[in-house]
Amino acid sequence: MSLKIVYFPIPARAEPIRLSLTLGGIAFEDERIKGEEWGKKLKGEVAPKQLPLMYIGDKVVGQGGALAKYAAKISKFEGKPLYPEDALLALEVDEFIDYVGEMFSAIGTSFKIEDQKEKEAYRLKLVSPGGDVHKWLSYIDSLLGKSKSGFAVGDRLTLADVFAFCQIQPLKSGFLDGIPVTCIDEFKNIQAHKEMMASIPAVKAYYAVPKMPVYKVYQ
Repeated sequence: MSLKIVYFPIPARAEPIRLSLTLGGIAFEDERIKGEEWGKKLKGEVAPKQLPLMYIGDKVVGQGGALAKYAAKISKFEGKPLYPEDALLALEVDEFIDYVGEMFSAIGTSFKIEDQKEKEAYRLKLVSPGGDVHKWLSYIDSLLGKSKSGFAVGDRLTLADVFAFCQIQPLKSGFLDGIPVTCIDEFKNIQAHKEMMASIPAVKAYYAVPKMPVYKVYQ
């Protein structure tokens, strides 16, 4: 069955989907469209016209979280699916992903600010001590610090690791105005987790040639 992901040419909501499929060795078409193409191309296909979308054979499915879980369920790494079949372990993976999502949502509020200086000041406050993003990064860092295996959940690679890697590292890319590239330097467990992920051969190969500057944070 053919798979195609449609999203903008950035990591964001589509990257956990892309990387999960890559780790599972599953072929997919990666269609990256520009903002101006969005409304024209997708009009009528999905009610809210939101990306990412996945074309699974003749089906079109939306919602990034659902697509990431689907990709992780069909993708096996070292013989085991990235989304656990065990219900309790799957719950722990979902919990961790939701913590990362809280951080991501906190950043999302800044896009509603139209004034550039106000937006940058707001984002700087978010990632500074006491800010919402900083609080979530601190908590995620503490969870990773408690891990005996180095993985986010359990003793093997799961979708939780993929989300931590894909969603946190772009914060230091300089892509978002107002967020310093040093914003995650203090979180040593997050940094150690990143190095572990980046050293996986399939990950290393996938990001060997950055598709745009923001992707260098995955190397």
